[in-house]
Amino acid sequence: MKARSAVACMLAVWAAGCQVIAPLPGEGGDGGGLATDGGSVETDAGGAAGEAGYEGGAPPAPTTTPPPENGPCELAACSSHCVASKDRCEIAPQYPSVEACCTVCEAMPSPADYVACRPVGTGDPAGCTGAGPLGPDGGDGCVGRCETLCTLYAALCPLRLPDLASCTAMCSLWPAPDVFNACSHLDAEGTLECRMQMMFNALGEELDDRRRDDACRDILQGRCAKPKCEGGGDAAGRAPPP
Repeated sequence: MKARSAVACMLAVWAAGCQVIAPLPGEGGDGGGLATDGGSVETDAGGAAGEAGYEGGAPPAPTTTPPPENGPCELAACSSHCVASKDRCEIAPQYPSVEACCTVCEAMPSPADYVACRPVGTGDPAGCTGAGPLGPDGGDGCVGRCETLCTLYAALCPLRLPDLASCTAMCSLWPAPDVFNACSHLDAEGTLECRMQMMFNALGEELDDRRRDDACRDILQGRCAKPKCEGGGDAAGRAPPP
């Protein structure tokens, strides 16, 4: 969860002013424990619990930290959307994984607006596409497909993009797909589908400067990439021929 939070934070840094903070010294390693003064901890039960036992039955339950209520994502709204998309869109998945969905949703300037205009209803390919990253066209506070793609591209490739408005203007010239499948094998280069799939690939890898520059160029050109998930078949969810 921390690793994905750092990724989402870096993706949204230009919009939200987010900052990635390194772990404190000793966190998860040496020096991270609590210091004591060397004395013993006394109990009020008349002796060491390990030797004398507990009076009145079973020992008290240990205090534990309750699990997060938000689900797989840091934000509850993103969790609801990503879980519903995974459960209902098995035929035409819109994200290669729940983690990828969380990363995309949480990187948006307004995750709530991203989710609000993407209700996951029916599980048919067209319905799932409408509830996916390339579904709505924006307007009325909705984070549309071009704002989604350009938000991710601006954070991943800041040196290749003059500004967000230039990206969304260019994106608006690319036809929106009737059906998108994040796990499909695409071959129509120059399309929004190929750009989104290439974006998923870039988000799921650690890239050095050269590989990042290559990925940014390929996204801009609309190259088609091998999907990060399997079982998608073609764009409509049909299995590929044997």
